[in-house]
Amino acid sequence: MTSLAELEDSARALSQRGDIQAATRVCQDILAIDQNHIPSLRFLADLAINASDFRAATGYLTTLLKNAPDNLQVLTQLGQALYQQGKLEEAVAVYTDYWRISPGSGMIYLTLGCLHIECGNLDKAVQIFSLGEAADPKLLSLWRDPEANPGVARMSKIGWDALCRLHTDMHLEAVDAQGDPEPLTRVREALWPLADAREIDYQHPRQRPQIFSIRHDRSPTFFDTSEFEWRESLEQKYHDIRDEILAGLDIVNDGRPYLTDRHRLEGGQWEPLVNRMSWASVHLYQGGVANEPVIPKFPETLKALARLPLATTNGTPSEVFISVLAPHTKIPAHFGVSSAILTAHLPIEIPAGCGLKVHEDIQTPEAGTLMVFDDTWEHSAWNNSDRPRVVLIFELWHPDLSEQEQEAISRSFEAREQWLKRRKVD
Repeated sequence: MTSLAELEDSARALSQRGDIQAATRVCQDILAIDQNHIPSLRFLADLAINASDFRAATGYLTTLLKNAPDNLQVLTQLGQALYQQGKLEEAVAVYTDYWRISPGSGMIYLTLGCLHIECGNLDKAVQIFSLGEAADPKLLSLWRDPEANPGVARMSKIGWDALCRLHTDMHLEAVDAQGDPEPLTRVREALWPLADAREIDYQHPRQRPQIFSIRHDRSPTFFDTSEFEWRESLEQKYHDIRDEILAGLDIVNDGRPYLTDRHRLEGGQWEPLVNRMSWASVHLYQGGVANEPVIPKFPETLKALARLPLATTNGTPSEVFISVLAPHTKIPAHFGVSSAILTAHLPIEIPAGCGLKVHEDIQTPEAGTLMVFDDTWEHSAWNNSDRPRVVLIFELWHPDLSEQEQEAISRSFEAREQWLKRRKVD
């Protein structure tokens, strides 16, 4: 009787001579002795795939996978074999196993997302595409690269279109759920520039809201603060606010770099600021979430702000923070997040040599004097002094928005936030 070792030698020799039929018969004889013989399973699986015999390939690959469950090549081939047979749900399960082993691979997000679309699971597909973009920011823009692999570019475009379509529908549904659509026409027409199926047409090339874009009849760079009836009472509280902030400000323990990697800022001009304390912040509220350890230090400040029309998220202030700009530091020109909100500065400590430019307009901050501007205009700031610049910064609803419109915008943001929280691959 021929031994297993002799059969292995025979199969190897026949394969090297190119006698594939004979080598196939020997590999099948080997499997009759040892059904888990990996080289034979590997050889026969490859032959079956090349011959488009995906049913046979599935059998060999399934056995291989039992012996090597973390083998990414086997998972890829098994997923392909199942897909070619129209077994989409089984292919999804296999590629999901691939993702569990290698979640950093951008291609697995494209593959799984496109599979879910074919299965009719649009929301799940977009969740996966979105998570893939979070892992690799270029993933859903590969279709714009003329040198990208055509198959990869096609999947990237499918992912991008699906993401934009779902997010646009999500916005419209959130607004329509509020009721009477007539007072909310311009909120329905508002765009999410990062992912919107509708054409994006900015009012001015130097005014480009990055996240949410709604049109207004007026959009000055700096607002005349006399139109805000609460300005005088806030400025009258300046000395109390200043004393409280300077006494409670603890940059070492409470401060964080204002800019981190999540901001995805490109260009060498941002290097002095990203992940650095040259532009530090102590947040009281961020993304509508209270900074519980810090808030008790600033009761008078928050009491004064409570009377203002602060922009909100989930019913709480969206963003309130103390900004500390280090000496001889410049914040490069950039665009803000949303034209639904305005940015307000209450300067606390302003050494000579500080400034703020919004589009073509420049203002010099003065301690205790409110500044309100539309940060969706390109803007920059600087501190050319030898001392830190300290400013209390908070967000306001644009004064031309009705309460109904504010609520509808909040609904849209909250719908997006909840969707982001429930994203998952498996």
